[in-house]
Amino acid sequence: MEILCTLKNLNLTFGPKVLFSQTGLTINEGDKIGLLGLNGHGKSTFFKILTGEIKADSSTPPFAFDKAKDIGEEKQSFSVFRVPQEFQIFVKNETISDYIFHFYPTLKTVHAELTSLETKLSATHTNHDFLIKHQQSLLEHFDHLKGWEIIRSYESYLKFFGFNDLGINVGQLSGGEQKRVLLALGLSTPSPLVLWDEPTNHLDIETIRQLEDELAQSNKTFIIITHDRYLLSSITNKIVHIGHGDIKRFDGSYTDYLEHLKSEEHARIQLLGRLKNRLQREDDWMKQGIKARGTRSKKRVENFHDLKSKISIIKEQAKKELSLTIHNSDRKTKILAKLKNVSFAYNNNNKTLIKNFSMEITKGEKIGLLGGNGVGKSTLLSLIAKELSPASGNVDHADGLRIGIFTQKRSELDNNKTPFEILGNGQDQVNLPNGRSMHVIAYFEKFLFNRDEINRPLHTFSGGERNRLQMALNLSRSADLWIFDEPTNDLDLESLTILETHLAEFDGSLIIVSHDRAFLNNVTNKVWLLENSEIQKFEAGYSQVEAYLEVKSMEDEIADYNASSTQITVNPKDIDTANNPSKSQKLTNKEKERIKTLPAIIKLKEHELELIDQEIEAFDFGSVDIEARNSYIELSSKKEANESELLEMYQELEDINHKAIIYEK
Repeated sequence: MEILCTLKNLNLTFGPKVLFSQTGLTINEGDKIGLLGLNGHGKSTFFKILTGEIKADSSTPPFAFDKAKDIGEEKQSFSVFRVPQEFQIFVKNETISDYIFHFYPTLKTVHAELTSLETKLSATHTNHDFLIKHQQSLLEHFDHLKGWEIIRSYESYLKFFGFNDLGINVGQLSGGEQKRVLLALGLSTPSPLVLWDEPTNHLDIETIRQLEDELAQSNKTFIIITHDRYLLSSITNKIVHIGHGDIKRFDGSYTDYLEHLKSEEHARIQLLGRLKNRLQREDDWMKQGIKARGTRSKKRVENFHDLKSKISIIKEQAKKELSLTIHNSDRKTKILAKLKNVSFAYNNNNKTLIKNFSMEITKGEKIGLLGGNGVGKSTLLSLIAKELSPASGNVDHADGLRIGIFTQKRSELDNNKTPFEILGNGQDQVNLPNGRSMHVIAYFEKFLFNRDEINRPLHTFSGGERNRLQMALNLSRSADLWIFDEPTNDLDLESLTILETHLAEFDGSLIIVSHDRAFLNNVTNKVWLLENSEIQKFEAGYSQVEAYLEVKSMEDEIADYNASSTQITVNPKDIDTANNPSKSQKLTNKEKERIKTLPAIIKLKEHELELIDQEIEAFDFGSVDIEARNSYIELSSKKEANESELLEMYQELEDINHKAIIYEK
């Protein structure tokens, strides 16, 4: 495998914080790398080093970034394309189609000159020949830069992600739509190395699946920072971890990496035990009397101090877990909130987001709230919390209901304040819901922060670190009902996994908006799916809704096939004439259309059947309760119905083909 680039002797510090210390990495063509590490330990900074936005510190030996000069058959020069995590509006009233030029400065310059020339050529001018020659030269240069190819690919991906009008102003796009524009940029770039920084934030599950399919099928080399474990498991073949100033590479999938971590941690614990026993013996020797000191070996004393240092390093490398305590009240009330015939629409667009929704939220429920971008999930949460009033219907709370809300916006965090000011509110103690208090520094450290960072202004923290600080602030309170609105955004995998474990063990009530499939699957026991202004309820958790979404996706594809051609209904007489040529002299128009669309429909139906078979094969018969038994019966019935439909389609296609062959003769 060809080497794409190599980084050696990388050193970088910000004040007292060491991000990289005499480390490096080799990236090969075809590597699909998942980049892991705690927030604030250098993942995004590493991306900026690769793009040249940040320079490494001077060192001896010096930092080296060796890049392949010729890549692929077309000898394309080395470049790195970083897909930004946040969408930025550069120019007012800019269209989606023109947005791409901000990421290709040379193309932007040539395109601007071509636009200017077109204006001059359309006006009366004495020297048209010179302008035309200059235009031709610019067009050839634009073509040499692969400008047309890049634009065609970009616009193709925009349509793939649902943009039909490319003249829309980017400022009018929702957060989810802006994110899809960034996906189109990343997937269309010809750069040999693509950097993805949390691409699934603010995306709905359908779009995440589309991205997953594209990256899995891509031959491009890429590095991705993501908290989505489903995505990480399905698209990566290498894992790189950044921490303690070092960059460590692991060859294998994310699942293999997790197994590696388990064995590595076990080996570390065993080594630590052996070293501690040895340290105890050496410590006893060091504490011997005056006489022994005089004859003490200088080398053995040095070894004693080296041993203490080695143990400190190993302890520092051991897993340090986020210490979470999610407090719920001792409320005995079973029904916490009740929504009856609730509807809501914003006055500025008259679009009904919620229609006639009725639901009870009871103690102990852990509800996952799903739906596409802009369908009204945050609106529903605001209605439940009584931050909004419904257009019709009622929202009733149990007396004295306390609702804790963890929002996407992190609006409680003042960027000019320090963690000491935010958590302690000016005091050196944090008052906890259980009546105890804790020193603000100790509480800060529970959330994987270094005590030296307690007085850093918040604007110097990474997005993930701010997320963790928001979590620390929220969880210093108790609530009867906790609402988490996209809690996994910007959160590193280590913190996310620990949060997930604590929420799964939490015996209180939760509503969680998240597009992290693994997180929902491991935490929730019910799912509400918001679509078409109504809510569908799934009592068996995310696994049930995932099967529904899979089938719905296939039904939509079939509907698209049918919509693109004339709607066809097959008359039994038409099929009968295929077996009886005397009744007809040729294929009907309906049969001609049907023979075009039927193979595609059959293929989709076969894929649907394959998915059902996979679910049945994965069924755990060792822990079958009534709910699971009903689920298995439902799957078996669905399989039987699908097989029956497929047989009918096979027969129909065979009959029409048979008729066509007869009349060709």
